[in-house]
Amino acid sequence: MKRLRSLRGLAVVDMAPTLEGLAVVATAQDETAWAVRLWAAAAALRDTLGAPLPAVYRADYERCVATARAQMGEQAFAAAWTEGRGMTGEQALAARGPVTIPRETHPAPPTKSPATYTDGLTAREVEVLRLLAQGLTDARIAEHLIISPRTVNTHLKTIYGKIQVSSRSAATRYAIEQRLI
Repeated sequence: MKRLRSLRGLAVVDMAPTLEGLAVVATAQDETAWAVRLWAAAAALRDTLGAPLPAVYRADYERCVATARAQMGEQAFAAAWTEGRGMTGEQALAARGPVTIPRETHPAPPTKSPATYTDGLTAREVEVLRLLAQGLTDARIAEHLIISPRTVNTHLKTIYGKIQVSSRSAATRYAIEQRLI
C-alpha cells in the first residue's frame, strides 16, 4: 500500500497508464473488481484529457477488459465500471474490495448450468488443458489467461491427477481423444 500512496504524486498525464498497468497486476492477483475500477477511472481520465489509449496497447487492453467482464459477469462488471468512471485516480487506487451490485427490478434470467466435462474437470481446467494441447508453455498459458505461471502449474497438477497422466504429451493426447481441441 505504501507503493500505491507514492503514486499520488504522479503528473495527471501519467496517471492513466499507471492505473491501467496496476489494473493488469490486480487481475493477476484475482482482484478483478478493483482492476475494473482502475481501468474505468483511467478511461474517464483519458476522456477528460483527450488522450486516447495508444493503438499499440489497444488489443491487449481490450482482451484484458473482456476477460474481466467474463470473470465478473455483465452486471457486476457494469457496476464496477460505473463506480470507477466516477472516481479520481486516487480514489480508484484506494477502491479495493468487492463490488456493490444494485438491486434488480426484474427477475434475473435463468442461469445456465455449468458445463460438465469428463473426469471432473472444471471449465478453467479445460481451458488450461486446451492451451497446453496447443503447445503453449506455462508462461504463455498464464499470459493468455491473465493468471500467474504458478497458478497454471497448480491447475496442471490437478488436471494430471484427474485424468491420470504424468506428462504434457499424455495430457495433450487426452485432450485430442476427448475432442477438447
